[in-house]
Amino acid sequence: MKVLISIVLIFFSFTVSSQSVNYFTKYRAIADEMEATYDIPACVILAIGYIESGGGTSKVGRLLNNHFGIVGSSKPEISGYKSKYKYYPTVKDSFIGLCKLIASKKYYAGLKGTKDIKKWLKAIAAGGYAADAEHWSKTIAAIAQKHCKN
Repeated sequence: MKVLISIVLIFFSFTVSSQSVNYFTKYRAIADEMEATYDIPACVILAIGYIESGGGTSKVGRLLNNHFGIVGSSKPEISGYKSKYKYYPTVKDSFIGLCKLIASKKYYAGLKGTKDIKKWLKAIAAGGYAADAEHWSKTIAAIAQKHCKN
């Protein structure tokens, strides 16, 4: 039984690792564009999107193109899905939505252009983005450090 559990855990670990690499690769160009426009590190954007959308596989991520759990109109007449989460016409629009949300916060001016991932994540979490700010920022920082080289 222990061997079976170990095999399942190893398989799950490889699947999650592969999925995260694919997410970071697939959306890197959009995140780089957002970094150039908003001076928010691409790695921060990607790590948040990965966690919040389950690597782009969550129902909200797939049906609403919302990779960040941003609340708003789901536009069920367009999306065919009623939810508290905002509908975006494209995934890129979701990335823009996150960056605009962050840019509207008080902490943004002090962090704009800073590459310190932990400072960004702590500020975003403390700014009301996450219910459990400390756990959220630590989890996302670990993912960002694993997948980003910037």
